[in-house]
Amino acid sequence: MDDFSLKIIPLGGCGEIGMNMTLLCVMDKYFFVDGGALFPDASLLGVDLILPDTKFIDENQIWPEAWLITHGHEDHIGALPHLYKKYPAPIYGTEFTIELIKAKFDDANINDAILNKWGFFQTVFFRNLKVTPFPVNHSIADASGLFFETQLGNILHMGDFRIDYYPPEKSMTHENIKKVINGKKVHLMMSDSTNSFQTGTDFSETEVLPSIVDYLDKAEGIVVIATFASNIWRLQSIFESAKLTGRKIALFGRSLFRNTEIANRLGLLNFAETTLIEIQDVSRYPRNEVCIICTGSQGESFSGLHRIAWDNVADFKIEAQDTIIFSSRIIPGNERPIESIVTQLTRIGCQVVTAKDDKNIHVSGHGYQEDLIKCIKTAKPIAFMPVHGTFRHLKRHRELAVECGLQEENCLLVENGDVVVAGPELLGVVETVHSGRDYVCPGGIFSQSSPIYKDRVALIYGGVVAVSFVLPEVGYDLIGTPAVTLKGVPLNAQELSKKMSMIFNYTIDLCLKKRNFNDDTLQEDLRIAVRRYIEKKLNFKANILILFQRI
Repeated sequence: MDDFSLKIIPLGGCGEIGMNMTLLCVMDKYFFVDGGALFPDASLLGVDLILPDTKFIDENQIWPEAWLITHGHEDHIGALPHLYKKYPAPIYGTEFTIELIKAKFDDANINDAILNKWGFFQTVFFRNLKVTPFPVNHSIADASGLFFETQLGNILHMGDFRIDYYPPEKSMTHENIKKVINGKKVHLMMSDSTNSFQTGTDFSETEVLPSIVDYLDKAEGIVVIATFASNIWRLQSIFESAKLTGRKIALFGRSLFRNTEIANRLGLLNFAETTLIEIQDVSRYPRNEVCIICTGSQGESFSGLHRIAWDNVADFKIEAQDTIIFSSRIIPGNERPIESIVTQLTRIGCQVVTAKDDKNIHVSGHGYQEDLIKCIKTAKPIAFMPVHGTFRHLKRHRELAVECGLQEENCLLVENGDVVVAGPELLGVVETVHSGRDYVCPGGIFSQSSPIYKDRVALIYGGVVAVSFVLPEVGYDLIGTPAVTLKGVPLNAQELSKKMSMIFNYTIDLCLKKRNFNDDTLQEDLRIAVRRYIEKKLNFKANILILFQRI
């Protein structure tokens, strides 16, 4: 491929929701936009975190000029502590975003990172590239889009956004688009597709406050509000609601303490210190004078809400008169753990309120169709590339762009690993490179396709059968009854061991006829024979270990 080109290579976030990471290549220089992670669902036992697979970067010995971060949500910065160690480069982001990254790096013992805070509408110059961050409305403070200017074309990257007409950010996304492009051509627009199926527009973040006030005012017991620790605007609404209703607030969750401290220090979150109480002091106040903000709105194990629901908090106990509010949306894949917590809280007798029960307790941070269309019409791009969504979300967003009057051939449909040439001429997808997922597990990081991870999955679903055969020092005359050890396989080990002699004798007769017979071939044939025997009995394939002991 000609190096004199402007290329975009998404490695995460195109074809899925979350784990956002994009490579921007301007001629021979690479810039990494975001480094997000995903949290595993219940099917990925033993996985702590999911990262973008970076095999393509390693194989091509790519070195980033810089990390350019749009905002501080986990699906945009969660992978950075792992990826930065492999690809160290200066990191650029808004003040709140950089503070969140710094806290993550402190936890990961990364002390040498160069963290640069940039201001909105302040252009940063690199070789071959100018970048101007601009504010967008989103469910986290200091969220930004990025306007890239190059001699090969200009790219408007929207980050995650919505349009809020009464914004806590004090400005509106579409107006900021107009300001940042300032009459310049947008050759390609990359736009968030998360809510591309939602018609109309959502209400303002400021309109959540009256609903929260209403619940805090009427509830007879403690009100527990579960929300994202990064949603500073929602935390501000809860603090203001507590002040209006005379309730004290207790924070429950490490990330809540950290984010609240950072936001308060930066002047993004304002509250009276007397409003806050320690979680261990909750029982000292009448229950109708307390509000607890906690993590766990997605049903995460060991989160604040999970511990509350299963009575794993030493300082207080939830009771039937209390109210639990999920002030968040359900991220796809988290339905089951959330339902489990809701069921447990309902069993206690609490009133449980989710956004499905009352849409006024949460507002999305992602634009609905009306927002997406307004931003496309404001930017007036020549070409369009939907990002941040499953394939069907991307497809629907592409259709909206065509409906806005963009030429269909200029509206791209791109998934992870696709290489898009955006300039000096728009060539679209020219090739596909390796992409996928890496899993952070106890003991290391493993690719989705690695033998180690495949073995771990096989162990989860198949269990282990270990068979030890005792043989003489020379020859293959079986001595005694083989010993069988079972882990996760519902069979009787003693009964199974009696069958092993028969399987051994049958297998050795066949193996002795092979031209290249040795211990290794016998072990492999025995493994297959034992697995087939167990598969017939249980209708699943167990993991078989064959051990030879010679005496």
